[in-house]
Amino acid sequence: MMTVLALMLFNACASRTSGVYEENAVTPESPHRVSVDQGENLNQAENQIEVERVQAEEPESLEIGEEITDFDEETDEPWWQQDEPLDLEPKGSGDTANAPSRNGEAHTPESKVTTVPERSITEAPVISVTEAPVISVTETPVTTVTDVLGNAVESILEITADDIPASTTINIPASMPVILTITGDGVREETTWSLEQLQALEGGYRELTFSTTNNWPSFGHMEAHGVSVHYLLQQAGMLNSAASFRFLAEDGYHATLTYNQLFGNLFSYASHSAEGSSGASVIEPLISWAWGDVGRVRTENIRSFLGQNGPWTVNMASFVRDLYRIEVSTASAGAWAPPTASIPDGSVVSAGTELELLHDHRDNIRIYYTLDGTEPNFYSPVFNPSASSFQPHLIVPLELTENVIIKAFAAGFGREQSTVATFNYLVE
Repeated sequence: MMTVLALMLFNACASRTSGVYEENAVTPESPHRVSVDQGENLNQAENQIEVERVQAEEPESLEIGEEITDFDEETDEPWWQQDEPLDLEPKGSGDTANAPSRNGEAHTPESKVTTVPERSITEAPVISVTEAPVISVTETPVTTVTDVLGNAVESILEITADDIPASTTINIPASMPVILTITGDGVREETTWSLEQLQALEGGYRELTFSTTNNWPSFGHMEAHGVSVHYLLQQAGMLNSAASFRFLAEDGYHATLTYNQLFGNLFSYASHSAEGSSGASVIEPLISWAWGDVGRVRTENIRSFLGQNGPWTVNMASFVRDLYRIEVSTASAGAWAPPTASIPDGSVVSAGTELELLHDHRDNIRIYYTLDGTEPNFYSPVFNPSASSFQPHLIVPLELTENVIIKAFAAGFGREQSTVATFNYLVE
């Protein structure tokens, strides 16, 4: 009888000092409360030992297929759940001298040693990725020119056929929606652009401040961040024969510019008001995705920005909001007709006679004039500073008080400026 009891106690101790990783056993990888079968020699009540995971880390040296012992012979607890610090060292299979130790001593309990079952691991599939094409670009050269007043300023050189790169087919992933299309017979082929692709044109990125005039007229400044139109059209494969450019908004609004209006010398004025403008500097037209008042730029739908030929150029009419399409054409729109006068040229008039300068498209153009026979330019007085539907009282007739030679031309977006018209009057 004593022999039987001793044998039963030996089996019970052996089953508690040696653990086995079963599929349903608790491990640091599966911290769930489960039952572990500890052997057949215990009765049914002792067969199920409930184990609850204590916050403890599995030793870094524990690997699949490695021999381990997981119960301590003295404390009767799994060694990774004990409070005493462990000296964890890497070990080789079957090498007890390199086994995990506690307090610097090798941990070599006399217990049943088993092997962690190896698991079948399926590697994640490899996804094939095609990188976006890299566009080779060349910086736009800069030279020195003079404005209409003879001031030296820096200017972008006009593009020649040699400057325009070969057309590149651009594939846009579905995650990058198209926001701009450049098309027409003035480009090698139609191209489409996402915002990410526009922003990737680092060689054309600009942060600029534009002086502005509208049809009211009001004068001010706006800041815009975006890509140079010159640079973008080069990347889009613009032909050297391109003559006009139509910028279209999603709501149907559009502005048409001639080649000279887009690629000629355009300016921004540091000081800009109805009383006068000064501090002109050459500025490039821009396609902007971040714009607003100076110092208060915000991200918006893309918008076109253009400089001014002179302080009275109504450039805000060319600031196309919600821009989605640029049509490049090789067809020329021609020039505006010159202004006419309300009194026939060569007439003799009495002092105080009033005269108006007329045009069939007076709200679409500005009439620049002189009264001393000199050639007018974009810094000359403007006869019609406001659209007739805004402030018609600003359109004031000229009073003839002495013999006069009036010279005038019309200028506005979409066509080249007119020739200069001349009117001579004798005053009695």
